[in-house]
Amino acid sequence: MTYQSPFGDMDTDHEWPDAMCLSRVNCADASEETIGEFFKGAIALIDAGIPQPAFFLARQLAELSLKALLGPVKGHDLGTLLRQLEEADDDLFAASDDQRLVVEFIRDLYRRDPIGDEGRYPTNTKGAPSLAAVCCANPPLFRKYVNLLFSYTQGRISSAAQTA
Repeated sequence: MTYQSPFGDMDTDHEWPDAMCLSRVNCADASEETIGEFFKGAIALIDAGIPQPAFFLARQLAELSLKALLGPVKGHDLGTLLRQLEEADDDLFAASDDQRLVVEFIRDLYRRDPIGDEGRYPTNTKGAPSLAAVCCANPPLFRKYVNLLFSYTQGRISSAAQTA
């Protein structure tokens, strides 16, 4: 059997009716699409009861969301990203209950994975079992907070795009 790549190059026509677009070259808003895909992936994994990848994608969703609100920044430290938004007096830190829950959810992800290496591999970078301090997750609550984070971020991205 000959290997046939499942990936199409940008300069070729594709006759797959259900092709999955991977490139961000032709996106109206690459950040928005990427965040949307990480959200859908996290929700699908939560709903399927696949915990460690769900945690990883939720953390990635949080990181991508904060970076979308901040603009171009480097790093994976959710604590630093939150601090930058708070110092800028960002709307995320307004008094709304939903925003407070989003911030607390991101802080919770940060506490459980401060450097972004938990949930990604069987062990963290120090060789300890991944997410060793986290027993489990409550699926409906986990799903609720992932939804809140996504909804808030999408609302911010959409309003920013409308005013631009």
